Amino acid sequence: MGPRNNRVLCVALFVALAACIAVWGTPAQGASSHVKKLPCGPSKFLFYLHNTVYNPVVNNTNYFNSIYGRAPNISFPNPFSFGVMNTFEDPLTAGPSNTSKSLGKAQGFYVLNSFTEFTLFHLFTANITEGDFKGTVDIFGQVREVDPVRYLTVIGGTGTFLGARGLASCTLVDIDHTPPAKWTLSFDLDLYY
Repeated sequence: MGPRNNRVLCVALFVALAACIAVWGTPAQGASSHVKKLPCGPSKFLFYLHNTVYNPVVNNTNYFNSIYGRAPNISFPNPFSFGVMNTFEDPLTAGPSNTSKSLGKAQGFYVLNSFTEFTLFHLFTANITEGDFKGTVDIFGQVREVDPVRYLTVIGGTGTFLGARGLASCTLVDIDHTPPAKWTLSFDLDLYY
């Protein structure tokens, strides 16, 4: 096949491809499209997570929302609690105070996952049941406790947040080490759909 024939073949393939795109790109008249457009939720969303750890020394069985699992069965020093897991069901609020308007609960866990520093792998679902927006937001990622802002990934959602992706910027608002340990975190979400 000569150069002229190659050009003719390329032009013919290009025209055929353009025709296919034109036909497939729009539904036929009277036919419905199978492409479902997701609802678009908020692009910004802020909530506060309040954690109180169970501590058998002060016996706070009536007012805790997170609990640590057993320490790993190891015989060497473990100063950063490598392998320890915490499961939680923390209240979420619209403001930084425990008495702020309730938004729902965060349910999930984190695992301490470093031998050399306090880092935690988080995986949780923020169940938003109150307010203007209702649904779930799934968040996961690794954070270093020493970082002033910790970044996690929004990997999905339901309801108003259906199909959400984005970034969750987490900051420590308050911490009280007096048993039982308590802390408040803010989660500022930048979302796209």
